[in-house]
Amino acid sequence: MLRTSKPDSGQDALQFLTTSAALCYPYCKTTLNKGEFNGNKPTAERNQAPDGLQNGVPAKPEVPGLICPLKRTDYSTILFGCLFDGYTTDTIDIELAVETFRTLTKVLAPGLDAFFQIEHERAENQIQRILLSSASFPSILMTGDRTVLGHTSTGLNSLLSTGGAVLRGAKIDFKNKQLETCLQDVLEAASVPDLSMKVNNGMENGIALEQKNNSVCIEDPDGNLRRIIFGSVRPPATNSITHPVPWVVVRISETSELPEDIEVVLQERFDLSQSEAHLARHLTMTGSMSDTVEKLGITRNTAKTHLRRIFEKTGVHTQLQLAGLVHRLSGLF
Repeated sequence: MLRTSKPDSGQDALQFLTTSAALCYPYCKTTLNKGEFNGNKPTAERNQAPDGLQNGVPAKPEVPGLICPLKRTDYSTILFGCLFDGYTTDTIDIELAVETFRTLTKVLAPGLDAFFQIEHERAENQIQRILLSSASFPSILMTGDRTVLGHTSTGLNSLLSTGGAVLRGAKIDFKNKQLETCLQDVLEAASVPDLSMKVNNGMENGIALEQKNNSVCIEDPDGNLRRIIFGSVRPPATNSITHPVPWVVVRISETSELPEDIEVVLQERFDLSQSEAHLARHLTMTGSMSDTVEKLGITRNTAKTHLRRIFEKTGVHTQLQLAGLVHRLSGLF
């Protein structure tokens, strides 16, 4: 067998090439043409008849060859192999074979590096496009394994400030079970072919940013209400070599100033009093009864009485449902 070096003790050939061998290191094998690699005997040899024939034809002799790692990424190792057909381990010129192999790898390696550089730039451009399309909300773009690819200026801080997630290195760890469930639903839905590229409700420029039941409302430590929205995104078409699919967009919708005209609509549509409509609007903006009571200068008992009457007149049963109603009405302005 032609071999320039042996793998370290305890390492098989495949492990050596994918983890330890230097790039372009010429590791030699003699039976690649018959399928033997990583300690497995070729099928042809196992099925060979005692007389040396295989299906009536003389078995082909071993062919020398070399194999080396050309490129490593975080997710894969690309191996390049070359067989010297027409030679045997007895007739091949070892030095010439190694020199020829090295010449081939020197030609291939720069092209492979250029390919990965182009893919990296394509991925970066896709990241920027996705974040720009989500710029109306604090947003985060991450891989399916929760590695952060990018975020808007306030995106990461907005998510972490909810207390429902923490950053561990480059990855997000969701501590809130509702957020984790929401993420898993998105990843499962994205496993359906072409789902993330179908143009329907909840799509922006062919990017699925929000899907039914893929959002959850939680309170931050200060009692403010936040809506966390998950959506699946398809990475660049050929990027599966370097990144798992899908990518996930996380958007954080925060309570904001609502127009005063909503109070008029609440009074006319649901027969709320001026004080009740005032409370409904401010409670939706703050997400906190304590903050609302302090801001309006009323007692907590008065606020509870107003809220009970609001529930009766509007037909909602929770503060979250009331916030949803008020925000839907805000779309009228």
